[in-house]
Parts: sequence; C-alpha cells; structure tokens
Amino acid sequence: MIVFNHFVFNSFQENTYLVFNENSKEGWLIDPGNCNEFENNLLMDFINEKQIKISKVLNTHGHIDHILGLDFVIKNFTSEFYFPSHDLPLLKNVNKQAETAGIETARVPNPKFNLHDYSLLNIDKEIVRILPTSGHSPGGTILIFENSRKVVTGDTLFYESIGRTDLWNGNYDTLIKSIQEKILTLPDDYEILPGHGELSTVGHEKRHNSFLS
Repeated sequence: MIVFNHFVFNSFQENTYLVFNENSKEGWLIDPGNCNEFENNLLMDFINEKQIKISKVLNTHGHIDHILGLDFVIKNFTSEFYFPSHDLPLLKNVNKQAETAGIETARVPNPKFNLHDYSLLNIDKEIVRILPTSGHSPGGTILIFENSRKVVTGDTLFYESIGRTDLWNGNYDTLIKSIQEKILTLPDDYEILPGHGELSTVGHEKRHNSFLS
C-alpha cells in the first residue's frame, strides 16, 4: 500500500510530500521545502522512525519555496534527483530567487535526471505518470499516481485556485490550457495534492474553481 504523507515547510507554507510503500519501505520525496534545523529534524525523524528508504527526489518545478531542502535531502538520503529541465534557469539563479523572496540563499545540487525524459515512473507496483503542465513556470509538472488515484499538482492547481503566472516566464493562457487538458480530464474522484493549501479533488475543482469556469 502506498502512503502519502505531507509536511508544511518554510515561510511560504509549502507542501512537501513523502510518498512510500508500507511493505517495501521505498519512498520518494517530492518538492522538499524544509529550510531549517527544526524542519530537517522533523523530516529525518519521520523517515528514520518509519524506516523509509528514499529512492528518488523529484521536483514539480523550480521556485525557491519548493527547492530549499534539496541540498539536505540529497546529502542525507539519495542522489537520484529528478528535475524538469525547462526550470533549470530557476535552479541556477537560486541566489536571485532568494534575494527577491527576502530569504537566505539556499544551496542546490545539480539534477541527475531530466524529469521530462520520463513519461512513466514506478514506486514498487504503483505507476506514476509524468505530465508537463507549463504556465506557472516553464517546467511545471504534475505526477499522477494511477493506482492510488491521486495527482500531485505542484503550483499548477490549488483548492479553488491556480498558480501565479506573474513570475518568471509564467503564462496565464498556457496554465489554464495545461489544467484543462492534463488535470480536468482525469476522473472526478482523483484527489489533488497541491503545492500549497488544502487537498481537493478533480470533481470539486470542475464545479467550484472560478478560474476554470
């Protein structure tokens, strides 16, 4: 059975997801935003307590609040780092991102894999579809967990809202198209796990998201 656990990290209240198989203990970290000793220890203690073996770190996009924990998690857990290549300028300009956000500069490692080179990944027997959803950022990506009927949307889609498009190379029309073609085509019962805020479902967003009406 796949378990989806999330932590709310950093001053942006970013959702970091830890997905793991209860039997094999294989786990993924998605969008690690931990940024201080307390948050690092919280994550480390949970992983150690559950005896999770982190096999991959994946990012849905490259904004500062979603990459603050990369250096820590890759040094401590795994070098298998998957990142969307279209957002590499955000990774390379992490100092400028931090300065703009008014926070300390984060160290970020180089990705080992381009996430967009893969259309499918597996965590044990769980099939995960990788779909580009540009608009919030050029490299925006969603992760669809087919068996669990869940979709990690990063900052593409939130509960009754959508990602900002006034940041570097954001585009409103592109974002709406990405949501309509890649997320709203999923069955209504698919649960949405966003990069910020509370969880939702595809059906709820179809009915109640004013940006999509």
